[in-house]
Amino acid sequence: MRNTRVILVAAIAMLSWTAVQANERGIVIRAGDLFAEPFIDAAKLGPLTGNQPVTITERRGGWLAVEVGGRRGWVRMLNVRLEAAPRPGANTAAMRTGSTGRTVATGVKGLDEVDIRGASIDREQLARLDQLAVSESDARQHAVQDNLKESRVDYLKPGKVK
Repeated sequence: MRNTRVILVAAIAMLSWTAVQANERGIVIRAGDLFAEPFIDAAKLGPLTGNQPVTITERRGGWLAVEVGGRRGWVRMLNVRLEAAPRPGANTAAMRTGSTGRTVATGVKGLDEVDIRGASIDREQLARLDQLAVSESDARQHAVQDNLKESRVDYLKPGKVK
């Protein structure tokens, strides 16, 4: 249980790490929609076309808040690539894959050991996580109500350490 909590805390810290450099620019690489919120079922504000320039104002998970053509909204991160090289010292780990090109990636791909060790705990998010906890008996009762079957998963075997 403690290991699970440590992993969850690390994941929340990394996902809440959404700082964007001022006026970071990008290019739409895949036509798609501009959404009112960072959700696939959010209201659509209009289409985006390939090669359309955007200004990135915020990152949230796999979504980017952008300004484009006088409109503000959200676009999937996979539909945008950075237009220019980041400023020296700028942290763009959430959009770097480690390859030589500038490729967009979602999740924590691209974070290196230094980034992960430098992550800090967002105590507000941790408190919110604690509010979601349920007892084992409540979880089992819910599983029975929804006809869910228990499944055991073995621990992963230790891998190589770099």
